[in-house]
Amino acid sequence: MDSPPPQRRLQSLVDDAIRETLLRIPPDDPARLVRASAVSTAWFGIVSDPSFFRDYRTFHGKPPILGYLDNKSYESHNVAQFIPTGAFRPLVCERRDWDAVDSRHGRVLFYTPKEDTDFIVWDPITDNQQVISTDPKIFEILCTAEGITWMATVLCAKDACDHLGCHDGPFLVAFMGSNEVEKTMFASVYSSETTEWSEMISVENPHGIYPLATNTCPYAIEEKGHTAVVGKKIYYPVKWSYWTMKILMYNVGEQELSLINLQGQAPARGLLMGEEDGALVFAAIKASKLSVWSMEDGPNGVVARGQRRDMKLETTLTPRALSWMVGETFKDGRGTLVGFANGAGVIFLNTEDGLFTVEVGSGQTKKIHRNCSFETVIPYVSFYSREHARFVMPLQSKSYKK
Repeated sequence: MDSPPPQRRLQSLVDDAIRETLLRIPPDDPARLVRASAVSTAWFGIVSDPSFFRDYRTFHGKPPILGYLDNKSYESHNVAQFIPTGAFRPLVCERRDWDAVDSRHGRVLFYTPKEDTDFIVWDPITDNQQVISTDPKIFEILCTAEGITWMATVLCAKDACDHLGCHDGPFLVAFMGSNEVEKTMFASVYSSETTEWSEMISVENPHGIYPLATNTCPYAIEEKGHTAVVGKKIYYPVKWSYWTMKILMYNVGEQELSLINLQGQAPARGLLMGEEDGALVFAAIKASKLSVWSMEDGPNGVVARGQRRDMKLETTLTPRALSWMVGETFKDGRGTLVGFANGAGVIFLNTEDGLFTVEVGSGQTKKIHRNCSFETVIPYVSFYSREHARFVMPLQSKSYKK
């Protein structure tokens, strides 16, 4: 067989070198790939090739944290603010009268009570928005403030998905709530494919009692807590008592609700932070030590999967940050742990010296904001993909003109 001409071999070597260079573009700045794709038709062909994105994900591993959302309340209005952690900037960073509720699999979920719709699912990179109206039962619940607590979760609807490039695919929005007066918990799920909500399911308080020495409802959803998703199972934190912790599991596939106890090395004073590699992540702070548990759903409750990891923060955080963490107000860490980046394995800490991130794997910390008024942050984690290219170029060019 004749070998290809020297000119063609040279061009192939050049294309391979360009591809290897583009693979090394940092994933926390999607605009760089977009600008690179505009250099020439050949470069655009490399970036838009599906195999390039697969290799890009493999090369960089975990998706980057491109930013996080924080809800601010003012006398006249609320604002959901997207705060970048790197060079990436969405077209719009502030949403007036929107409340950020959840973010997962490249999407952000907002509650928009003052709009013509109830929820909006947003892709920060493309600025694509999908509106969701609730059915009458959920609308009635949202309008009933007394004794009602609720949370909503957005997740990919695909089975066996790696969730690294499914931002424009079908999704689900799960709605979970509790009624303290009627002592019931209820749930429903919305499908973007059918554009309909499922029939609402509910369960009653099987014990009908409150935990001792507390004023909380034993089956009330912790609205400022964090949710975790494993497959089609969603885990919600439940208010119980200072020394015990329970989790509500909503199986959206089987349409089942169940209350789960913690067993084994259960962090009774810990907080459910999220999910990592198929296991639930719990965390707690005592003095200057951050403890993280990896646990999974067993037949009779949540049990420990791996050993507890303890990270001493006195060598990585500033003295001012540590002083607040060991203070009387925050001695159990409940006011300090404010967020968890699923897929990136990063915990967010609110301290007197500002907002810090802690990498669970390495224990490395980083100060990302000087303010100390964060209660709950919602990280946005996503890879840039070839599907973004058709949207991002005009959006980024507009932002640079401002």
